[in-house]
Amino acid sequence: MSAPVKLAVLGDPLAFTLSPVLHRAGLQALGMQGGSEALRVPQSRLGATLARLAADGYRGVNLTHPLKRAVLEHLTEASDAARRAGSVNTVRFGPGLMRGDTTDGAGFLALMEDLGVGVGKASVVLLGAGGAARSLGLSLVEAGAARVTAWARRPGEASAAWEGIAGAQVVGWDSEAGRAALAGAELVVNATPLTGPEEPCALGLVPRGARVVDLVYGPELTPWVRSARAAGLEAVDGLGLLVFQARCSLALWTGREVPLAPLAAAVGWPR
Repeated sequence: MSAPVKLAVLGDPLAFTLSPVLHRAGLQALGMQGGSEALRVPQSRLGATLARLAADGYRGVNLTHPLKRAVLEHLTEASDAARRAGSVNTVRFGPGLMRGDTTDGAGFLALMEDLGVGVGKASVVLLGAGGAARSLGLSLVEAGAARVTAWARRPGEASAAWEGIAGAQVVGWDSEAGRAALAGAELVVNATPLTGPEEPCALGLVPRGARVVDLVYGPELTPWVRSARAAGLEAVDGLGLLVFQARCSLALWTGREVPLAPLAAAVGWPR
């Protein structure tokens, strides 16, 4: 009998995460024994923690804020997409191997396909310019999006990190250029950690026909998604992306395609 598959999700903080639930559901759907846990890991302990998990026989881990960029220096190799986006959310362990990948972009495209949202030729605004936004931006550009614009608090600093993503534009947060891009957007994505009463951007600025996606998720729908739906916009929170991102990660760890239905049912998606 094969040894149980050991997985984990690392972040700091990890106030709420459903990744272990998805990992366990995926393994069960594949008929594989194993488990998963959430580990709070400060950036200063990331390298040592990864080495310990690899030595302990873990198959892989997911990474969340603020570890996605910091992990690059600890890997033996990384996918081209992860290098170009400067963001890793999935690490796979093997003999002498610690490989980083990003499944955020692929997961997002799969989510959009499942929702019937075409991204080819679409105009997309990403609220935020960090690792998740860069992974999405890279995948959207490669999928043929007509325009990808990222709002950044510090556009000069962010632009350097976006140099490997030709065709995407970085603009100042709520700037004239940012508002102009938003006015023509068909897809608006919150790629910041903003939640609670503070809105990523005023919904009055979002075109009525645009689709809204909040990458943040919690026990309930985020206030921004609830407000967007109340305003008549089609909106989803980050739970859907988590499902599809986890499905991609599980495929990398197991070499097998995980059925979608057990993952979605395990976390109550869609909602």
